[in-house]
Amino acid sequence: MSFNQINLNDILNIDYPLAVSILLSYFIFIFALLWTIKDDLKKAIVKMNLGVFVFLILAVISFIATWTYMIKFFIISYREWSLTVDQPSSLSFLNSISFWLHDVSLFDSAWRKVSVGVWPWLWSHQLCSLTVSVWTPLLAIEGTRRNIPYIWAYMLLGQVVAISVASALFFAVISSAVIKNEHEPSGKLLKTLIVSTVGGLITVVFSPFVASTKAFMPNLLVMHILLVFPLIYSSSHQQGNSSRDISSLISIMLLYTIAAGANFVIYINQWFECLDTLPSSGIMDLLYNIYHHVVGTFFSHPAQSSISYDIVCMQFISVTWMWIYSRNNFKESMPIWVFTLIIMTALVSASVTLPLFLVGCEYKKLQTLLKQKSS
Repeated sequence: MSFNQINLNDILNIDYPLAVSILLSYFIFIFALLWTIKDDLKKAIVKMNLGVFVFLILAVISFIATWTYMIKFFIISYREWSLTVDQPSSLSFLNSISFWLHDVSLFDSAWRKVSVGVWPWLWSHQLCSLTVSVWTPLLAIEGTRRNIPYIWAYMLLGQVVAISVASALFFAVISSAVIKNEHEPSGKLLKTLIVSTVGGLITVVFSPFVASTKAFMPNLLVMHILLVFPLIYSSSHQQGNSSRDISSLISIMLLYTIAAGANFVIYINQWFECLDTLPSSGIMDLLYNIYHHVVGTFFSHPAQSSISYDIVCMQFISVTWMWIYSRNNFKESMPIWVFTLIIMTALVSASVTLPLFLVGCEYKKLQTLLKQKSS
């Protein structure tokens, strides 16, 4: 039975209306979040510049890349479920959807698929690390500086659509928004971000150990709460400090340095875990085996492909932000350290290079502030 054959009687005779309602509410929630940030996007489009244009294009590309496989995941999940149950011939298509949604936990299934096994986690942990330790602070700090309301909406949008899509939209917004010196992150907000960052990184470390246990979902829940909490706090305390000060800049640098260091250790450790699964061989065979596992894992399952494309898109978006920011804020040509970080992103992940870039930007602001105070 197809969608064209669904009639009013089918809708009224659904055995599990709550399951269908939850899925529908998921998409309604997405539109509600887009509606929440629509004014930010309108302002960005009105002030259209190179950065806004590029990031809006990247948002579209990221959405297509991630949701092509998310839809495939829904289809495959439904087909796999239908092969394991005996469906009455009289069961309507819509009602079979309700049975499927009732029997299958899509969220749990998708996350376990990308978390169980060292090679899947090699891809997936990068997105988790980047989100908990870099993107949450970036949203709170840059959102406060530009007095952007509802910054929590970007995080929630990232969780229900894709982190890369929401990140591209946020970068488009801040590419056109003016930094207001009277809106600096407060000391309480920075302390909150440090706690949430450390706590979030702990959940990332725990994830592969609990991925096959009942503790997986509680761990994932804690991770997601830590992502949103400081952003809600930031939105309600956006007055921040009255002016930029040395201690706040140093605290921000410390925060991003912790993120870069922790993410590098997690990333390298995960590579060692993966390499340990490969047989001893010559260098060429080793490189082939690495390529085979990395690419094979990428396309091993639609859920894995979706999150893998999410991190790949985040790599491009992070590199683009380094380029756009440097182009607009560094008077000289792109500094060699920025160029190095852009090149290194492909090797060590944006979860490492983006926070290092942000440390460099904050250091430059600190130098400027120190010169102003000494003059």
